[in-house]
Amino acid sequence: MSEMTLSQAWPDVLTSAEAQFLSDLQGGPQAFRPRQPIMRCEQPVESALYLCSGFAGRYRSDKTGRRQLLALQVPGDYIDLPGFVLGHLDHDLDALGPVVVRGTPHDRLQMLYGQAPELVHKLWRISLIDASIHRYWIFRIGRLAGRARIANFFCEMLLRLYARGLCDFHAFQLPLAQVDLAEACGMTPVHANRMLAELRDEGICTFADGSVQIGKLPKLFQIGQYSWNYLYLAPDLDAEIRGRVIGPGRPAAGALSAATSAA
Repeated sequence: MSEMTLSQAWPDVLTSAEAQFLSDLQGGPQAFRPRQPIMRCEQPVESALYLCSGFAGRYRSDKTGRRQLLALQVPGDYIDLPGFVLGHLDHDLDALGPVVVRGTPHDRLQMLYGQAPELVHKLWRISLIDASIHRYWIFRIGRLAGRARIANFFCEMLLRLYARGLCDFHAFQLPLAQVDLAEACGMTPVHANRMLAELRDEGICTFADGSVQIGKLPKLFQIGQYSWNYLYLAPDLDAEIRGRVIGPGRPAAGALSAATSAA
């Protein structure tokens, strides 16, 4: 897979010149193997890592070593911007498949305050969108149940990847084992397997071999009670998605979850 550029990842946030300027601040590529640690909790952070290719997971462990998947990062994400201010992360970061990152040393980011303060604001915006996604994960696990939770998760991953040109509306790559999917959705592997079977048997979607195939796109969004306002997508992209999954005359994205019944 070719590297995701900043201009591809954030076209509605960064101008082409700004994206190139930030890219020039980055160091060389660093490659990680599947399931290899990228960063560990409370270790000093000296650069901001940009995910050029592959998927990475954020984890936190309890005292017995059992881990919880907190977030999934996709190509084009900055995966540790908070470390620039905080000095370290409060969780672990692992590669879920082959991963390539590029780091921007913190002293170069510090330089932006004097040379390009508008870029500091835009990096803050990127970090806030990431935080918005984290909040939505809490909502998904805390409020949705059963297959709605899995359908909702699939909807999110579809749109995040589609927004960066990494898939179409028919299928997308998701390099997770079924146990990872269950963990991301806050359920046991047995329960997740049962919910996946329901979605498959109804022709809505299938999940196998690290890929999600979508059979009934509007139904997937309806079952997942999914609204995407927390992704802060560009207006034209938001309108395109609404037309594909809701249709004209139906509620807008922010109202979708309230307009559909629980699954």
